[in-house]
Amino acid sequence: MSYLLALVAESDEDSTAAQLAAEAQRVAVGNNVDVVTLAELDTLPAYSADLDTEVGRPLIANQLRRSTLEADGVLLFSDEGMEVSPLAESVIAWLAHSGSGPAPTVEGKPVAVITAGPGEVVNQDMADRLRKAGADVVADGVSITGPWSDPATITRLGDTVVAVASAG
Repeated sequence: MSYLLALVAESDEDSTAAQLAAEAQRVAVGNNVDVVTLAELDTLPAYSADLDTEVGRPLIANQLRRSTLEADGVLLFSDEGMEVSPLAESVIAWLAHSGSGPAPTVEGKPVAVITAGPGEVVNQDMADRLRKAGADVVADGVSITGPWSDPATITRLGDTVVAVASAG
């Protein structure tokens, strides 16, 4: 069974992005994939090299990196806006830096960027940032504009989960 990590880069636990992540967990089970969401991600501070030390690194940053390294792939969920949200920026920045490791946490890791809302500009921006960090972005441009419970949305989420799990 593949293990995928869902990262919801929204502080509102009732956000559409959070609902999409929960739905991805449900569709993953039918595809023999385990999707686990990292809790308390909304407490992740903005990345700073001064914080990224053995004694200064926040526990949530360590959990984010460790969970990402252990996962076969990553699903990054965010609501679409005019720009990348501060939390999504923080998540990507913490994953893009190596900390005390030899390479960025996402290097070579299959990733899907899934945004909720109109347009794909922010989605593409996040995918590009992850690619620069060495991630294998296997699904970008997954921008959900309709209701998260729509059968077409569920099918699209299932296809995305399978694409990431297959690449891992």
